[in-house]
Amino acid sequence: MAERREQEKPLAPAIPDKLSPFPPEFISHRRQRCLKCCGCSAALLLILAVTILILMLTIFNVKHPTLEITSVKIDGLDSLSNNTNKNNTNPMLVAGVSIKNPNAASFKFHDAATEVYYDGTLVGEGRAAAGEAGPRRTGRVDILVDLMVGRLVGVSRFESDLERGGLEISMYTRVKGMVKITDVIKRSFVVNITCGVNVDLRSQVVQDRSCTL
Repeated sequence: MAERREQEKPLAPAIPDKLSPFPPEFISHRRQRCLKCCGCSAALLLILAVTILILMLTIFNVKHPTLEITSVKIDGLDSLSNNTNKNNTNPMLVAGVSIKNPNAASFKFHDAATEVYYDGTLVGEGRAAAGEAGPRRTGRVDILVDLMVGRLVGVSRFESDLERGGLEISMYTRVKGMVKITDVIKRSFVVNITCGVNVDLRSQVVQDRSCTL
């Protein structure tokens, strides 16, 4: 009888390995929320990376400004051709310079200078005040150059050029400045251009001008 009672004794219910206080629906909903949060975070990081890339290729991509000589005027050369320079006044050359800035920040220049050469001899130089070319704009400045008569007439070919009434000179213009996007992203530039100029001594008109960067 004792053996039969032991056989009829009910077995203890199986105990699961892990008991969860939350229903399966809650766990599934929570898992979906985590997946959505991770997806949103990944999307935001991707948008941020694309934005930074666009900024690096556009605004933060600092480009080289360029120069152009827009005009050249000379006053006082008639005194050389007519031998009327009794007051020893120097002829004046005025170079109109345009500075094209392709950047999203201003190009501020602190040194703009022009040197004038005649047959390889430096016969004049001048400087302009500091200035700036605005973002994606073109700034303009006039550089005044005093041409030194003593050096002009001292060149061996001056007499022959005086007889034919023409003067061939070359101009070298240099502008130093900086483009500053932020305190970290900034870049200094030295922009220059060289021009050959043919001047009619009688009319003081620039007949021909060719420039190279």
